[in-house]
Amino acid sequence: MKKPLKWTLLSVVIGALIVGVGMVGFKKQSPEAAANVPVAPQQGYRMPPFTLTEYPDNKTIDTKDLIGKPIFINIWASWCPPCQEETPDIVKAYKQYGSKVVFLSVNATSQDNMPDVEQFIKHYGITWPVALDKNGEVLQEYNIVGFPTSFFVNRQGIITDVNVGLITAQNLNDQLQRITE
Repeated sequence: MKKPLKWTLLSVVIGALIVGVGMVGFKKQSPEAAANVPVAPQQGYRMPPFTLTEYPDNKTIDTKDLIGKPIFINIWASWCPPCQEETPDIVKAYKQYGSKVVFLSVNATSQDNMPDVEQFIKHYGITWPVALDKNGEVLQEYNIVGFPTSFFVNRQGIITDVNVGLITAQNLNDQLQRITE
């Protein structure tokens, strides 16, 4: 009876190693393999592309142009207390990771107003691109159910993590480090 148990354990260990190697391969997919991953606003899927206007210069931001770089997307509204609470940590993280990660804020402009958005950006010293979701298209496409919501996207355009609600400084830094690897 010991022999079958030994082989069963060996099979489990080998299976676990195969799965582990597969997970590492997923993390560092080739662009061709990533192109075959379905699009959805959730972990393990390709980021749904969107095009919005940037504040204040009205330039167009197209997320298709960002593939090849790690991306941090933070969707927020100026009236949202958790958004206000997490923004100083995002500003600090930008100072540390801004040269390695594309930071993109998406304001839920369809549920906000421009004077408050402008005041929020000025008050917190946001210097990275802020895209204005004036019609709520990104909110709908990304199934946003609460503010803030943050997406971490690797170089291949795959969402590696989604954080709904206030993100802690530790989680923010851990996820930013992860997508830069």
